[in-house]
Amino acid sequence: MDNAENACIEKVLRGEADAYESLVSRYQAGLVAFLWNLLGNGEDARDAAQETFIKAYVSLGRFDRSRSFKTWLFAIAYNRGIDLLRRKRNLLAFWRNETAGSHPQQSTIAMGPLEQSPLWQPLLTRITAQERSVLALKYNEDLGIDEIAAALGCSESTVRVHLLNARRKLKKELRAAGFVGAQKRAKAEEAP
Repeated sequence: MDNAENACIEKVLRGEADAYESLVSRYQAGLVAFLWNLLGNGEDARDAAQETFIKAYVSLGRFDRSRSFKTWLFAIAYNRGIDLLRRKRNLLAFWRNETAGSHPQQSTIAMGPLEQSPLWQPLLTRITAQERSVLALKYNEDLGIDEIAAALGCSESTVRVHLLNARRKLKKELRAAGFVGAQKRAKAEEAP
């Protein structure tokens, strides 16, 4: 952990609650982006980030200082995001079951903005929440495999598998959309 983080944590633990603001400002943008990737919705991401910071603040006394604060914070965020996804899935299934029998035309109302988004829809059907999380932590937050494993509470080999699967699925989606392979075809057509 860097000295600035350690000093902030010390101040917060001594009762200087204002010192926590520097940790929030340092990680807020990255945390919201990570949760947005996980949840697919900006409003949910901001709410989950706020809840993450509150939980981290309340639990700061139990934080193991031999670990990275960033990794610990993102682990809290990941768990919060997964909980939200589970709740949404359960609510969506309940709503579909309730509306399917009596009002079939209402079943389309149950689709939330995440499922309706033309940008995210193909990714959501082919990439799991864990795969999205691994990609976001790797490429947005520049965490190493070991840090991602610590944040997600899994082994490094599991992280590698999620990363490999996500890359394969994304490449397949991009190829199907004509983005991957188009450059090779264009170069081949230009050759004499």
